[in-house]
Amino acid sequence: MHRLGFFSGLIFLVTVLTGCEPAQQMPEFTEEDLAEIIPHASLGRGLQASLDTTATRVISEQSTWSAYTDSLRPLLPFKSVDFELETVLLAAVDVNSGGYDLRFEVVESLRDTVVATYRLFTPDTDCRRSYAPGVPFEAIRIPRTLAAVRFVQIEEAVDCAPS
Repeated sequence: MHRLGFFSGLIFLVTVLTGCEPAQQMPEFTEEDLAEIIPHASLGRGLQASLDTTATRVISEQSTWSAYTDSLRPLLPFKSVDFELETVLLAAVDVNSGGYDLRFEVVESLRDTVVATYRLFTPDTDCRRSYAPGVPFEAIRIPRTLAAVRFVQIEEAVDCAPS
């Protein structure tokens, strides 16, 4: 009889404890959760340009784009742009040696701002440096926008050691 009371009490205690779990809260959303991906396409990229400084630009007119294309040396000819429907985003980084590359990764709409993230690939410490200055760049097109654009640069060192 004493055992029956013990087990009844134990079952009651387990029931009370499992029934008192705190209510699960909804997860909080971060800004990244609320971002909307904007489609983009590369217009061209290269490793040399006649620019004296690092530049990130939002280009919405053909005349401005033409001025930049005269100073950029793409690996392949630039693709065409329809400025009635598209905006050009350009990132170019002035570096003091070769071995660098640049690629846009993602473009997102975050509230009232367009965030364009690009990755700058840098030579790691095991790489032999060339001392020819370079300007890795990429130009992309996105649907036409009047929103403010924020550029985010991420650096990644590239290992040059043979695998």
